[in-house]
Amino acid sequence: MRKVFKFLCVAALLAINALGAEVNVYAAANTTYAFPELIKEFNKLHPDTKINLTLGASGGLVTQIQNSAPADIFMAADMGFAQKAYDTGFAVAAPKVYAQGAVAIFSIRNIDFKKGIEVVRGLKAISIANPQTAPYGKASIEALKNAKLYDEVEKNIVYAQKISETLSQALSASDVGFIAASALFDEKMSKYKEGVNYILVPQELYTPIDQGIVLLKHAEKNDDAKAFYEFILGDKSREIFKKFGYNVPAK
Repeated sequence: MRKVFKFLCVAALLAINALGAEVNVYAAANTTYAFPELIKEFNKLHPDTKINLTLGASGGLVTQIQNSAPADIFMAADMGFAQKAYDTGFAVAAPKVYAQGAVAIFSIRNIDFKKGIEVVRGLKAISIANPQTAPYGKASIEALKNAKLYDEVEKNIVYAQKISETLSQALSASDVGFIAASALFDEKMSKYKEGVNYILVPQELYTPIDQGIVLLKHAEKNDDAKAFYEFILGDKSREIFKKFGYNVPAK
């Protein structure tokens, strides 16, 4: 009887291992376009690990984490929200920078992008992510203020809940959208051209968007989560982020 019981226990453990581990990643919406390749490359090293991805505005995601959401890793759109997860006791260690985001202005309208950021003058609908919850929105507002344009165009700003929505709005109703430059590297966006459909916002107009990652306490005993965390900070991941329009600071 004991041998049978032992056999069943071993069989159960093997079955669990065969199913593979799962890692719950909560990530800023701007990483949407890079993630399929990130997961693909990670699974070459860990083929039995399933990455469950939840995308959203960083402010909303950290609130979910603080309300006991089962997240293992938090990849915020800036260091502030990642630091908040750590300061409130939900992360194992202080955040590290995994990439630096860039802001672009995008439009499908007949817009004269030779004007640079001043192209927003006279427009009726300027889509920007909510600066209270989306770091890219905060950077967009900062750029407008530093360019001495904010007071002039404030009444024409349409706020989106997250950075991915500014692209959707720019593809439909808005005149322009301040978007994550990473979105331009999505295959569906390949038909749009720099100088015709978009420009990059000069980086001197906004504080560098250091995007922070933390390993959460929910994952303290999850070796696969730790492996994914290390992967995101590794060389292959850095190559992928560069490919999708991010700046990657030197180690």
